[in-house]
Formats: sequence, C-alpha cells, structure tokens
Amino acid sequence: MRIAIMDDSEQDREQLLACLKQYFSETGAAYELTVFENAGTFLSDYHYHFDFIILDIDMPGISGIEAAKRLRELDPHVTLMFVTNMPQYAIEAYAVEAMDYVLKPISYPDFHLKMKKAERYILRNADTPLLLQAVSGPVRYNASEILYIESRSHYLYYHTATEEIRVRGKLGDLVDSLLPYHFARAGESFLVNLQHLKAINGNEILVGSERLPISRRYRAAFLSAFTRYLGGF
Repeated sequence: MRIAIMDDSEQDREQLLACLKQYFSETGAAYELTVFENAGTFLSDYHYHFDFIILDIDMPGISGIEAAKRLRELDPHVTLMFVTNMPQYAIEAYAVEAMDYVLKPISYPDFHLKMKKAERYILRNADTPLLLQAVSGPVRYNASEILYIESRSHYLYYHTATEEIRVRGKLGDLVDSLLPYHFARAGESFLVNLQHLKAINGNEILVGSERLPISRRYRAAFLSAFTRYLGGF
C-alpha cells in the first residue's frame, strides 16, 4: 500500500507513523510511506501514485478539507481519511468522499478498524483492464470506464462516457465475471457499474448522465449491492 501523510504537527505525525508501523507489523503487508508537512507541497507535486492519503484537517495555509477538494479534482478515486481533533468537520469530510475520520489523540484499536476499512476501499477502487471482442475488432477498456452494459437483440452494448461498443453475447454470461468490479444487474437488459450510479429515484436510476429503468425483480438485490459498495465491500 502506498500511503501519504499530510500533517503539520510533528507530534501527530510521529503518532500516526507509530500506528501505521504497528498495523503493518501485525498484518505483514508491505507499505510505502511519504510524509508531507503542508498541503501546498503535496498538491504541487502530486503524481497519482498513492493508494491511501491521511490528512489533518486543521493546518495553516491550505486546510485539509480544502486540500481534499483540490485533490478530488486531480484524482477522484484515491482513498482519503482525515485525522482531527474537531469532530464538527466530519460532514465536510464526507462531502469530499473521505472514507472516514479518526479523532486525535488516536486510539490504536479504532485506527486498526479504520485501516481494515481503508484496505477494502482501496481494493474496491482498484481498476482492471478488460479486453472486449467488439464487432469492429478487439478493444481494451478499464472496468471503471464502463458505465453500464445493455443487452439488445443478441448483442451487448458497452456504454462509456464517449462511445458505445457492440459485442455479441448474453448479459447473463457476464454477471459473475463482473461482480468483483462492482457491477450489479438492474434488470433483464442492464448491468450497471455502481461506481457511476448517481441517484435512485423510484423505478429509475441515474448512471452517469443516462436514466435507466430498474425492474421490481432485481430492485432488492441491486440496492443491497449498492449498500455493500458504499460500505467498501
């Protein structure tokens, strides 16, 4: 796991480092750690190579919340967690899609649980290239780039933000293979990437900018899959 810590307090940084060292000593997993004392330095040299970023909220200059807002413009998928002694900022933390927050002074048992959650989120956000045997020839897309898959007249149509790719096949044959990439069936004709689900309104869902029907038969299972996705599972 590639981790960045952003905190202006040396004492708090040392506590975080001790907690991380203990956690990875217990789990045996490998990790790389980079420490930043302020948000300005971090943002000016961001290279999209971190899996997990831990930010203090109360920092001079650019606050952790403001840094996270700017970071989300650069990298919408990286997993974020705040550390703070001001729980009143928790709502703002979730507004920038932070995974969670940890209160200072840090309790290691609480930190351990949050790290387990972080690992689930990182796995959830991992991308995988898919080779599609399109009618026009083989094409490669990352799973995260596919908004939804539609079945029509013996063909599957993979919808992305920029194009529609036609592949011969059956939707039912895809379901099991795409479950690990957070796809869920919304009906007989639609398999939806939950990463791109924007809203659920009655019997209709908003995927990217497209409105799709959700059938009564699949509704309960679809909502359950979306709840697990939001929880990092």
